[in-house]
Amino acid sequence: MRTSSRGLRSIGLALLVAVQVLLSLRADAQDDVAAYKRAVEMRFAEWLQGLWPEAEVAGVSRATFEAHVKGLTLDWSLPHLVLPDPASPEGPALPASLKPKPRHQPEFDAPEGYFKKSALNALAATGHAKAKQLGPALNSIQTQYGVPASVILAIWGRETGFGAADLPYDAVSAIATQAFMGRRPEEFRNQLIGALRIIEQKHASRKEMKSSWAGAMGYTQFMPSDFENYAVDFDGDGRRDIWNSVVDALASAGNSLHSQGWDGNQTWAYEVELPKDFDCSQQGPDTARPIADWAKLGVARVKGRPFPDERMGDATFLVLPAGLKGPAFLATSNFSVLKLYNNSDVYAIFVGHVADMIAYDAPVEFVGAWQPVDRLSRDRIQRFQEILVAQGHDVGKVDGLSGFKTRRTIGLEEKRLGLPLTCYPSKVLVDQVIRDASAAGR
Repeated sequence: MRTSSRGLRSIGLALLVAVQVLLSLRADAQDDVAAYKRAVEMRFAEWLQGLWPEAEVAGVSRATFEAHVKGLTLDWSLPHLVLPDPASPEGPALPASLKPKPRHQPEFDAPEGYFKKSALNALAATGHAKAKQLGPALNSIQTQYGVPASVILAIWGRETGFGAADLPYDAVSAIATQAFMGRRPEEFRNQLIGALRIIEQKHASRKEMKSSWAGAMGYTQFMPSDFENYAVDFDGDGRRDIWNSVVDALASAGNSLHSQGWDGNQTWAYEVELPKDFDCSQQGPDTARPIADWAKLGVARVKGRPFPDERMGDATFLVLPAGLKGPAFLATSNFSVLKLYNNSDVYAIFVGHVADMIAYDAPVEFVGAWQPVDRLSRDRIQRFQEILVAQGHDVGKVDGLSGFKTRRTIGLEEKRLGLPLTCYPSKVLVDQVIRDASAAGR
């Protein structure tokens, strides 16, 4: 059927009106976002000025405070922000376009994903080359702090790829944004004062203080409090410079580990084999016992290696990053020290493993096999944790991440429900616990 000229004009007019309406709505939405951000920025400016008494007590001069706080704006590009709604008590509401989208990302990569051979081999090879290049300085650092050079190199490699990683953020802006509308505002408030104090004391210029989105700075990723507590001038140039001096940065990492309890007489962990039907809920630092006691339970080092006779009395604890679906480790107190650098079991295992590869200058592979695990959304794991807490379990932080307390509780629930013991989240267990809670009205 042929459309008349009048009909075509009517269709064209309707389309034009629709486009104009769409453009108008888009403009209105953009205006709403701009008005919201202006209101939040005004509140942020007031909040910053309210920091002055605290900064003054901490030793920051008025000149430094004004130079680096006046005119400071929020970095809206940072991830994981908690945007205020409304912008202020009498301000505009949070626009729909700025509201966080539902999270569908995996809970986190399966532990196996942290240990890809190609990445491990590349870091270990570079680390070994750096060990040769920086040999005298590393030997001095190791002697001074009692921390193996291989461990320090592994941290450097993990944190910034031996300095190759891009650190695009202004530390003061990133930390101030996190302090104002991040997930841990009080912690970052203190870090902001520390960052201003670093500038005040001329340890670094504002321009030098580049960081990650979370405000971690320098080759070995120190927060301001880490810098103040552990940074050292190891090259003797009069500055504690973790941004430009590799030697200072590596020595600072060594001092950090040493100051927080590193024991130079023992390793970080032993990979072990568990006896058949072992109760994997016996994991975690609060279940530590001497190596001799674990041996009596049938826990043995891999490849038939003996535990050192002089270490049999050392308190160790079981770490199962993938429950019974992956390698098992008896961790020493040094493992806990590594977690003070980054509170993650897989981080500590990664650093320790790469350190071993650097030290031995050879591939070091886990004996325990990584088995397939279910991929569950972080939101679903968090809902699962909330239910377990309501039932009286201690799962640690309710954050959708499967730390050792969550893994241990999973083992207890698997035993209660007659499921195969794994101590790692599975779709069968999580679905059943959530389904039972819904049926009970929880």
